[in-house]
Amino acid sequence: MTGPQRAIRWRHLAGLAALIAAPTMALGQAEPGTGVVHDPFPVRLVFVGDLNLGTRTLPDGLPPDSGRRLFRSVAPFLSGDLVVGNFEGVLSDSGDSDKCATKAHCYAFATPTWLATRLREAGFTHLNLANNHANDYGPDWRQHTEAALRELGIVPYGPLGEVAIAPVRRGERLTLVGLVGFTTYPHAYNLLDLSQSVAIVDSVRPLVDVLVVTFHGGVEGEGATRTPAGAERLGKEARGNLRRWAHAMIDAGADAVVGHGPHVLRGVEFYRDKPIFYSLGNFATYRGFSLVGPMALTTALELNLDGTGHYLSARIPALRQRWRTGPIPDTTGAAIRLVQELTRLDFPESGARIADDGSVVPPSSVVP
Repeated sequence: MTGPQRAIRWRHLAGLAALIAAPTMALGQAEPGTGVVHDPFPVRLVFVGDLNLGTRTLPDGLPPDSGRRLFRSVAPFLSGDLVVGNFEGVLSDSGDSDKCATKAHCYAFATPTWLATRLREAGFTHLNLANNHANDYGPDWRQHTEAALRELGIVPYGPLGEVAIAPVRRGERLTLVGLVGFTTYPHAYNLLDLSQSVAIVDSVRPLVDVLVVTFHGGVEGEGATRTPAGAERLGKEARGNLRRWAHAMIDAGADAVVGHGPHVLRGVEFYRDKPIFYSLGNFATYRGFSLVGPMALTTALELNLDGTGHYLSARIPALRQRWRTGPIPDTTGAAIRLVQELTRLDFPESGARIADDGSVVPPSSVVP
C-alpha cells in the first residue's frame, strides 16, 4: 500500500471477500478455480437521494401497510448493477435519543429494523450512512444499523473505515466499482477536511475500475435549490464548499460525484468530463420530511460508465413524492424542468445539457 492507504483504517472492502481477493488481481488475470477474469465492462449505476421509511418517534410515523407500497410505482427505475441511496436515520427498535434533548426544531429518526426489508425488496444494494442522522441514537444503534443492513445483503458505506468495493460480474468478466461517502460530521468521512478527502479518494482509486464519490452536504430546505460558489452554512454549522470539494474529488480520481442533503434537486455540472450531480433531493421520506414545493420533486439517476470509469450516459427521470407515500412517476416533467433551470443558472459554461426526457449530455458534446 502507498502512504495514504496505510493512513486509512479499512474495516471492510465490502463484498469482496466471499468472491475474490480482488484488489490484487491484475487486469485480465483469472482468479484460480473460479474462471472469473478481471476484464472490466460498462456498468449501470442507479443513485437516489434521501430515504427514510418511517420513524417510531413521530405520531403516525410508520406506514400502515408495513411499507410494502413505498417503492412499487418506481420499481422500473431501481434496476442496475448497483442501486444506491442515502439512508437518513437509524434502524432502532427501542430507547430514546439524546440528540434533541436541548434543541428546538430537531429530529431524531428511528426506523424499526423490520422495515429495512423493504429496501432489500426494492433492489437497493448499497446505502450511504455518511449523513447528519446516522448517529441520532449513538454509536451502538449506528453499528446495529450497519449489521442489520449487511444481514439483508445491503452494503453500508460512509462511516469511518467503511469504503465499499463491489465486484460486478457479467458471465466470467469482472468490474470493480468503488463507493466512498462523505458528510460534515466526525462519525464519517468529513468533506470539511479537504486534504483528508483527497487522500482517501486517491487511496481507493488504484483498487477499482470505477469510482463514485457521494456526499451529504449543503444547506437545506425549499430555498436551497441553488448551488453557491462558496461555502454553505446551516445556522452556525458548516456544510461545505461543495463546488471546490467536488472538483477536488475528481482531481483525486473520482469518475463521478453524486450529492444529497439539501432535500431538493440541484444542478448538474461536468468537470474534466466527469459529472457532478449536486443533489438528488428526497426520494422516499415517509414521515418527518417536508414535501413543500420543490422538496416533493425527485429522481432516480441512471449513470452509465465504461469499464475505466469514463462517462457514457445518464438519465434523470421525473418523479414526485406525495405526502405519506412513496415516489411516483410524474408525467408533468417538473423535476426535469427544475434541474434544467438550475443547471442553466448555476453552471452556464460547465453545466450539463438536460434533455426533456431527462438525458444528461456533457456540454462538450453539444454542437452549437
